[in-house]
Formats: sequence, C-alpha cells, structure tokens
Amino acid sequence: QTVQRCVGDALDPEQFQHRYCVGGVDLSQSTDLTSACVVIESKGELYVLQHFWMPQARVDIGTEDDNVPYRQMIQKGFLSVSGDNYVDYNDVFMWFRNLVEKYEILPLQVGYDKWCATYFVEQMRQYGFHMDDVYQGENLTPVIHEMDGLLRDKTLLLGDNNLLKAHFLNVGMKQNEETRKIRPVKIDPRCHIDGFVAVIDALTVRQKWYDQIGDQLKNTE
Repeated sequence: QTVQRCVGDALDPEQFQHRYCVGGVDLSQSTDLTSACVVIESKGELYVLQHFWMPQARVDIGTEDDNVPYRQMIQKGFLSVSGDNYVDYNDVFMWFRNLVEKYEILPLQVGYDKWCATYFVEQMRQYGFHMDDVYQGENLTPVIHEMDGLLRDKTLLLGDNNLLKAHFLNVGMKQNEETRKIRPVKIDPRCHIDGFVAVIDALTVRQKWYDQIGDQLKNTE
C-alpha cells in the first residue's frame, strides 16, 4: 500500500526498506553533475530512486548555463552540493552505503561506465558491492528497447524527480543504418543526460544478471 501511494510523489527510501534492487552510477568527467540510482521492483513495477551531486562552484553557473533551477532541486532533495570545484565521489559511495545500513535496501549489482574513477569503484567493491562495467554504445540497444517498453507501459516510475525527468527528455537516439542498432545521445551538446545514463546502467546489469538474481529482485516475500 505504501508503495502504491508514492507513484506521483517523491520516492522515499523508507518506502522500500528491506528490498533488493540493482544500482547504476554516472560519475561526472569534469565539474558537472554526477548521478546515482537504484531500481527497485515491487509488484511488477520498477521504482527509480535517484540522486544527483554538483560542486558548489557550479550551482549558480549551471543554473544560468543549463537553464535549470538547481537550488530548487537542492531544496527538494534531488540534488546535493558536493565538493567545491569537483564532486567528492565519497559522497556517492556514502549514498549507496546509507541505503544498505539505514534502510536495508540492498543493491545486488551496480552498473557503472568505464570512465568511473578507479578509486570509487574499488571503494564500492571493498565495501561489498558487486560492480559491473557497462560499455556505453550500441550494445545498449536491447536495454533501451526494454526501457522504452517499460515507460510506455508506465511500469518504470520516476516519481516527481523533475531533474531526472529532464535528463530523460534530453536524450535522443542515434541509429546505425547498417546494423539498425541504437545508442543514446544528447539532443544538444549543452544538455545533461547523466540521470538517464545511471538508470540505463542499472537496467543493463538487471537484464544481464536477471537469471541469477531475478527471484530476489522481485521482492515477493
């Protein structure tokens, strides 16, 4: 019942205590946004808990450059200030750790792109997370098609995280005319799609490992 009430509201970790899930992370390569998420299955629906980080020096500049009210996103709890000029990836690690230790939300696999900082991946692994490298290319075609179906069926739920929704709207698909495979691209070079990429990373490891962990991910107990 609690889960059903959160469909149109902010998705709160307390609503998903004691559940298994998969995670995804997209670390900023420069001074921009970093994003992490977990995708939690409940009664056949997938709920996305997502968080963003931005360095202090970028908040006001980014608000003007990106035309996004980042301070409003901070107030709503979707975005945290991290570091001065660069995101402190330890904050991302602590977000995942907090899910486990405070809420007993257990990511069984966490997808990340190959540009992730080596020390962050090692920190996550030392804690006990199973980390899986997700190549960002046309290999994502099956996952993108699955995501498209989930969105059309309204079984992939983003809550009211408007920053995440904006990142989904910033994504276009580039198709290889020969293979018909697709890969995600920004509709404009200035756009951010970090939140979308984090979700794709999570859904990729979910699809890849489903034979092994699918029964746990269903959270039917």
